[in-house]
Amino acid sequence: MKRNNYLFLFILFFCSTSLLSAKSKEEQKPIKVKFGGYLHSLFSYDTRQTVSAREGFILLYPKDELLDDSGKDINKGGVYNMAVIQSRVNAKITGPDILGAKVNGLIEADWIGNADSDVNGMRLRHAFVNLDWGKTSLLVGQTWSPLFVAEAFPATVGANVGLPFKPFARNPQIRLTHKTKSWKFLAALASERDHISTGPKGSSTEYLRNSGLPIMQGQIHYYAGKHLIGASAEFKNIKPTLVTPSGYKADETLSSWILMGYFKLDFKPLTFKAQATYGSNMTDVLMLGGYAASNINATSQEASYTPIKVLGTWADLSYQKNNYTFALLAGYSKNYGADDKVVPGMVYSRGANIGELYRISPRVSKKFNKLKLELEIEHTAAAYADSNDGAINEKAEVINSHWVSNTRVMLGLYYFF
Repeated sequence: MKRNNYLFLFILFFCSTSLLSAKSKEEQKPIKVKFGGYLHSLFSYDTRQTVSAREGFILLYPKDELLDDSGKDINKGGVYNMAVIQSRVNAKITGPDILGAKVNGLIEADWIGNADSDVNGMRLRHAFVNLDWGKTSLLVGQTWSPLFVAEAFPATVGANVGLPFKPFARNPQIRLTHKTKSWKFLAALASERDHISTGPKGSSTEYLRNSGLPIMQGQIHYYAGKHLIGASAEFKNIKPTLVTPSGYKADETLSSWILMGYFKLDFKPLTFKAQATYGSNMTDVLMLGGYAASNINATSQEASYTPIKVLGTWADLSYQKNNYTFALLAGYSKNYGADDKVVPGMVYSRGANIGELYRISPRVSKKFNKLKLELEIEHTAAAYADSNDGAINEKAEVINSHWVSNTRVMLGLYYFF
């Protein structure tokens, strides 16, 4: 019996020593930081005024006609721009294993700023830590929304990367991912940061925060060799106001959803990517649409809300050989209006007077070691509601419209480090 006790103590001591030794080695593993990024210059020329961000740097679509007394379009005419604000720096970090997981992190910034008033200001893009147990990983921090698929997006010269025909957002989030040989499953809880919801007070994160619920997102990918087929989804709940015009406490919220399907077919040197997004209240991902008040309570003046539905699609075909890339992007978006009648003057939406959008955009690039030169011609057209009262119906759909187009020519230069 005593011999067994000694044996048990020896085994316990040996295991403890091994664990302490492993822990010591784990703690001694150095933290490594690798810096990278690029210097970027973009030269652009537009044939008319545009709806865009950061002093025209991120183009969405052309502005509507604005006629003077002689019938001339004030918004028609050449616009030149040159910017270096997309230049980027990042630090990739690796360190000791924690809880049996390999740990890595990323922090990245550019100088696009957080608003037009902050152009040239440093902006945080990514900042996260990722714990990887092999098949399962946990990410905490800010990075791409699952609605922006980093594995399948159009690599345009313009900073809009296909906007507003696809979602674009980086969010603070908690993300759990599980991978097998052919599948990836992802679930995330997120908040708004770079791009935010709109409402009675303008653009603000408070509509989401006041709802008491984070954005709920999911994603599933299937891999067949180098090919990818995937789907993403989102549910979001916002509270547009806390108090009614009469001073009553407001309880109404708005629920919205997004469904998205996409694929990437990689037949080197030819690659084909495409995506379709259908959903509602997508102002926080820089797409058309939003929501509107659908009813006003006669006593409290509290509004109830209805979302505005939008479809966005794009396809991108590229050919790469000998450091050259030739590509063509086509995009289309349509406003399908609301399910209920809307209250005039209480529509909170991007492009509320646009019925349809399309874009055709060819591009070519050439790499010279760490240097890359790019050229793109981007033709975007919008179907704006006519000026008569019947142009937009009672459900916020544009039914009578005229087309307005813009052509942007861009020349981009990268130097990677």
